Amino acid sequence: MLIRPSQLVRTYHIPRPFLATMSHNAGSVVSAAYQDANRFFGAGRLDLKNIGEADARKLMSAEHKALGYRPPPGSLAVSAQAEAAKHPQAESGLNAEAIRRTAAEDAARIQEKKLVNVDSIGEADARKLVSEEHKALGYRPPPGSLAAEAQAAAAKHPDATAQIDKHDLSRAALEDAERIAKYQGKSNGIDLNSLGEAEARKLMSEEHKALGYRPPPGSLAAEAQSAAAKHPDANGGVDPATLAQAAIVDARNIETHRQASTSPQTSPEVSLSTITEDEARTLQSAEQKTLGYRPPSDSVAAQAQSIIDRRVQEGTDTAAAQNLACQNTDDSSERKPGDVGLQGSERRKTRARVMASETARRIATVRGNISEKDIYALAALGVDFWT
Repeated sequence: MLIRPSQLVRTYHIPRPFLATMSHNAGSVVSAAYQDANRFFGAGRLDLKNIGEADARKLMSAEHKALGYRPPPGSLAVSAQAEAAKHPQAESGLNAEAIRRTAAEDAARIQEKKLVNVDSIGEADARKLVSEEHKALGYRPPPGSLAAEAQAAAAKHPDATAQIDKHDLSRAALEDAERIAKYQGKSNGIDLNSLGEAEARKLMSEEHKALGYRPPPGSLAAEAQSAAAKHPDANGGVDPATLAQAAIVDARNIETHRQASTSPQTSPEVSLSTITEDEARTLQSAEQKTLGYRPPSDSVAAQAQSIIDRRVQEGTDTAAAQNLACQNTDDSSERKPGDVGLQGSERRKTRARVMASETARRIATVRGNISEKDIYALAALGVDFWT
């Protein structure tokens, strides 16, 4: 019995709403467009008095990326975290691009102030710097110190031959030690220079509970123990509640840094590897509407469309190769890929086959009641599944 194309369409027609649910991106495409468009708006000025924990984490992550190491005490990111602890739910109103630019500017400021360029330092000079700063501080330089940064950088280029004047090394070590001592001498409302062993133990216990593991070197608890060893019988008069609060704030900062360094944030939450043609169009439309102009080449919308175009092109090339192979088999002649081009009608059919293959795969995952072979048969008849 001859089956007409119209009958097949009525039997297997796939409505647009159903196609829109076949990807995990459904429901997040429009919000992703608005979020991505927000990156391209102008940056504002950062007011630490209105910054909350969420923006402080973003700033820490951005400045960490810009510097290549954890922002040191005195940096904008560290100051923001300290301020955010006072009003964690506050909102600065800055978009991601504004935060990124602010972080980059502060990172540049930090780099300009340094007498030592850690990007060109070798292991020998790094060891000298650690030794000088250790002497100045009275304890091993903590993470975020110039000495610690120099060691981490030197590990990447141990044989660097840049000669740093020994006086510059000593001066840089002293200046950084002063900066760290000033920052850590009174940290989170606690004067470490007045703490005794009992208070240091209490602080270590509280921060251990907050973190779920022993506080690492450079933490408030570790620095308190190091300071208390110099005056074990001292009594700073700090009440247990203040110690506990300081421990919680420092633990939160440590975890924020840990997450920023191991799990960089990616946004928006759209999987470009599984995005469909309909979703790419929706993304393009929503982002263009939000921006007021066509999304630029580095936008998520442009990336999504590029992936869709590449998929179609790959399918077209595959179909052309298959067509060429069939013709060579039929007449035993040798044709090269350049000898066979897809005409307009052939290109449309090939596109339909590619889209049909993708559709069949997704439908089979959800319903399991249609085969790829059926979709190919419909595509060969010129059925358009997207209308």
